[in-house]
Amino acid sequence: MSLRNTRPTRQYARPWGCSAALRRGFSLLEVLVVISVIAILLGLLSSALSASRRAGLNLRCISQMQSIAFEFRIFADDFSARSRGESEQLGPDRFYIDDFQDSMYRIDEFWDAGPYALVPYEGRQTMMCPAGPQDLSRRPGLTAFQDALWPPQNVSLAFNRRLWRDGVTPGIRQLSSRVLSFPNTPLVIDIDGAAATAASHESTYMAPPVPDRDDIYATGAYWYPSFRHGVSVNVAFIGGHVASSKSPMTESSWRWDYVP
Repeated sequence: MSLRNTRPTRQYARPWGCSAALRRGFSLLEVLVVISVIAILLGLLSSALSASRRAGLNLRCISQMQSIAFEFRIFADDFSARSRGESEQLGPDRFYIDDFQDSMYRIDEFWDAGPYALVPYEGRQTMMCPAGPQDLSRRPGLTAFQDALWPPQNVSLAFNRRLWRDGVTPGIRQLSSRVLSFPNTPLVIDIDGAAATAASHESTYMAPPVPDRDDIYATGAYWYPSFRHGVSVNVAFIGGHVASSKSPMTESSWRWDYVP
C-alpha cells in the first residue's frame, strides 16, 4: 500500500472574526469615518486660507494708506508740491484738501482718461480698499464731492471731514503746510460707503464726534467707519503712519479734534 494517499492534509485556521467577504472592501462605518475626517481637515484648511487672505488684504490696505499719506505730505509741502489744481488760485502757500482728493482719484482738473463719460477706476487704485467693494468708476468734469465717483456707495476710503469743513464755520477750509506739524491727525479712514449714502451723506468724507466740541459732527451723523479688517478700522495719519483700532473714537493720541 502506498503512503502517499494517506498523508494527512495540513489545515490552516482563519483568524477569529475574519472572513473573505469582509476583507474585500471597507465597511460603511469606515467610509463615514474617513469622510468625516476629510471634512474636518477641509474646514480647518478653509479657515486658515480665509485668515491668510484677510491678513493679506489688510497688509495691502495699510500699504496703500501709507502711500496716500506720503502723497499728501508732498502735496501739502510748499516746496515739494506738484500741480495743486484749482488750489493754485489761492497762492503758493494754501490749498484745499478736496483738490488733493481729486488728484488721487484723477478726476476734475486731474482727469487723464480722454473724452469718456464713465471709466473704471483702474491702474493706481490707491483709493480703493482691497477688502472693500471692487466696482468703482469715475466721471469727468466733477469733483469727488459732486459724485464723480460712481456708485458712491462703493467708495471705501474717506478723508477726515474736519480738514475739509471744520463743522462750525461755513465754507471749505484752506490748508497750509502747517498741517504737517500735526502728525497724529487722522487723514484717511476706512468708510462704509453704503451706510453713508443711505443716510444721504457723502461717502468721501467723514468725522466722528469728539468730547466738548459743539459742531455739526457732535451727533455722529457723519461717522460711518467700516470695521472690515478683522473688526478693526484702518486709519492713515498726516504723519505718514497707519494704525488699526477696534475703537477709533477712544484712541487718546488720535487728534480727531484738530481743525485747520
